[in-house]
Amino acid sequence: MDATYTYFALAIYLVVGTAVAVMAKRYLRKEPRDFYAAGGRFGTLLASFSYAATTYSAFMFIGLVGLAYAGGVGALGFELVYFVGTLFLLFFLAPKYWSLHKKYGFYSPAEVISERYGSKVVGAAVTILCLVSLIPYASVQVIGIAVAAEGASGGAVPYTLAVVLALVMALAWAVIAGIWSIGWTDVFQGLLMLATGVIMVVWVYQWGFGSTGFDFTKLGNLTYVPNQVWSFSYFISLTVPWFFFAITNPQVVQRLFAPKDKRALRGVMMWFGIYGILFTFLVTFLGLMLQGMSIGGTFPMVAIRDSVTPTLLSIVPLWLGMMGLVAVIAASVSTIDAILLSLSCLSVNDLLGTLKQDVSKRGGILVGRIVILVLAVACGAFAMSRPGLIVDLSVLSSALLLPQVPVILGAFLWRKGGKLSATAAVALGFVVAVALYFLKANPLNVPMNVWTLLVATVAYVALAMVERQPEGVERFLEA
Repeated sequence: MDATYTYFALAIYLVVGTAVAVMAKRYLRKEPRDFYAAGGRFGTLLASFSYAATTYSAFMFIGLVGLAYAGGVGALGFELVYFVGTLFLLFFLAPKYWSLHKKYGFYSPAEVISERYGSKVVGAAVTILCLVSLIPYASVQVIGIAVAAEGASGGAVPYTLAVVLALVMALAWAVIAGIWSIGWTDVFQGLLMLATGVIMVVWVYQWGFGSTGFDFTKLGNLTYVPNQVWSFSYFISLTVPWFFFAITNPQVVQRLFAPKDKRALRGVMMWFGIYGILFTFLVTFLGLMLQGMSIGGTFPMVAIRDSVTPTLLSIVPLWLGMMGLVAVIAASVSTIDAILLSLSCLSVNDLLGTLKQDVSKRGGILVGRIVILVLAVACGAFAMSRPGLIVDLSVLSSALLLPQVPVILGAFLWRKGGKLSATAAVALGFVVAVALYFLKANPLNVPMNVWTLLVATVAYVALAMVERQPEGVERFLEA
C-alpha cells in the first residue's frame, strides 16, 4: 500500500471522526463535570463502547498480535488474566464509583481518593503519579499508529509525520466536546475495530490455511508455557499490573462516572465482557495464525514482534490494508484522547485545584483544553524517541501505577487509613518501581511489579494501623 492510499485512508478516517465529534458537541453543557464525565448522562451504548474502546488500544492490534506471534498461547493467558481481573474489579467497585458521582458530583478518580482520606494532598500525589506513568502509555498509542502507517506504506509515510497526524486527531476529538466527542467517536471506532478484527482473521484464515493446510501442531512449544518467551517470572511480571488495570488507570475509572443509571452501568459490564472476550480471541488467534504461516512459508518470518501487524498490512489486498490501518489508528486514538482528557482533569481539578481552590470553577474547561495540548506535546516528544516494545511500555506504565492499588482498595474496603498512609504508599511504591526498573533488578528473583505492590501495601497497612481515621469515612463508605 503506497503513500497515496495511506493518506487517503487517514483522510477518510479523520473526516468521519471529526464530523462525529462536532455532532457530539451539541450534548455538551459548559461545565467541567460534563466536559470530563458527561454529567452522568451516557446511555448504555455510549457508556459501553467508550469503556471498551478506551481499554483496548494499539496494545491489542500491534502489541498482542506480535506477542502471540512470538510467544504463542501464553499471550492469550496473559490477556485473559487482565480480562478476568477487570470484570472482577468492575463488579465490586464500579457501583461504588458510580454512586459517589451521583451523590457528591465527583468527576475525577483522584477527587474520590482525596475525599476518602480527608486531604487533597493524596489526590495531588495520585495525579503526579498518573502524569508520570501515563505519558509513556499514551505515547505507545502514538507509536502504534506511526509504526503501522510506516510499515503499511513500505516507509512511504514517514514515522515523524505519522506521529504528528495521530496527535492532531486525538487532540481535535478531545478538545471539541471532551468526553462527549470522545464517547461518540468511541462508538464509531469500537465498531470499526471489532469488524476489522473479524474480517482480518477470516481473510488470513482463508488465505493462509486454505493454501497450506497448516495446523496448530506445527507451532511446537508455542502451544504451551513456559517456552522461550514465557517464563513464570515474565508471566507474573506482565500480569500483576494488568490485573489491576481497571482501577489504577484514571481514563478507565473515569468512564464509571458517565452511565446515566444503574441499568446503563450494568450494560457496561455486560457488553464490555462480550466485546472483550471476542476481541481478545480474535487478535491472539491472528498472531498464532501468522506464526504458523511463517513456519509454512506463506508469511515472512518477522524478527521484531511489533512489526508483525505492519508487515501483514503491507501484504494483504489494498482494501483490507486500508481497513486494517484505520482500525489500528482507531484503537490507538480512542485511548490517546481518553488519557489526555483524564490527565487534563486530574491536573486541573486535583493538582492546580489543590493550589488554587476555584480553578476548576473559573474557566475549568479552557484550562483543561490548554493542559490537553501541553500533554499531547509531551507524548509526541516521547514517541519521537521510539523507545522499547509496545507491550513492555504498556505494562511499565501499569506497573508504575501499581502503588495506587492498596490505596484504592483500602478506600472502599477498610475503615482505617488516612493521608499519611495513602501518600506514603504512593510515594514509596513509585520509588521502588522506578529504582528496580532502571537497575533492571528483581531481588530474590521476584519481579519488580510484585515488589512495587508489596512495598506499597506494607507501607499502607503499617501506617494505617496507627494513623487516626479521617472524618467522613463512614459517610463515604455508605455512599
